[in-house]
Amino acid sequence: MLFTGPPGVGKTELAHLAAREMCVEIHERIAQVISNIGTMNGLLMQAGHKEIIFLDEIHELLPNMQTLVYRAMEGGQVTIQKADNQTFSIPINDITIIGATTDEYALLRPLRDRFKLILPFTEYSSGDLAHITLQRAKLKGIQLSEDVAVNIAERSRGTPRLAIRLLESCHRYARSQGEDQITPDHFSRTVELDGIDHVGLGTDEQRYLQFLAKRPGEAIRLMTIESAINVHRRTIQSVVEPYLIQIGFIERQQAGRVITNAGLAHLDMTEALIESNGG
Repeated sequence: MLFTGPPGVGKTELAHLAAREMCVEIHERIAQVISNIGTMNGLLMQAGHKEIIFLDEIHELLPNMQTLVYRAMEGGQVTIQKADNQTFSIPINDITIIGATTDEYALLRPLRDRFKLILPFTEYSSGDLAHITLQRAKLKGIQLSEDVAVNIAERSRGTPRLAIRLLESCHRYARSQGEDQITPDHFSRTVELDGIDHVGLGTDEQRYLQFLAKRPGEAIRLMTIESAINVHRRTIQSVVEPYLIQIGFIERQQAGRVITNAGLAHLDMTEALIESNGG
């Protein structure tokens, strides 16, 4: 199985749920840390009958190891190369391989095509996130009203991981005030301290938009943005920009990045909210 979609939407959780339903062991590895063929062969050979190998961010595997995985999936064996360059094959157990990726098209096509089931994960609705937040609060013994759960959901960008993180931040702030129940005031103070605006943008994303807004309609190169906001370009591309593009606040053009009318309107609304709350 291949689970695809953005970070924090439940891919790893579903892999562990599958293991519990099947009553088997799960061998979880982050693909980026599998640095050689011997490690990958060892992982495939050590998994017992019906057990699960879960490869998180599977697209980070080097191409030769992606090839090794799809050959094992197809042939049920791994090939070992001896010191004299001769090879021999070792059968592996009947196992389940689950891959999770935020970029399925970075996978080698032969590997992607060999997954029997591809499950795309998407962002959650605010209603679903509010329900998840209330469930987690109940599980952790946190007192939380539905109104505050909705507020948390609306700032969590469709991502359960962010909703749970914000819930825990609110709980810590409430406890710091000597109270057990999270109130609307606790929520407001928490998002203020964490620098989260009314649509869930963090400080880096806000500074990114504010810089582009100084030159509206002009395409600005990534190198210029990197220097201006002091955030590495890889972080900008992989962390800051994806959600801004998704909600239509910026556009990536050949000449650079451009803030959209929606992005400008968001900054205007943010400024108005700050002024209405007393600066």
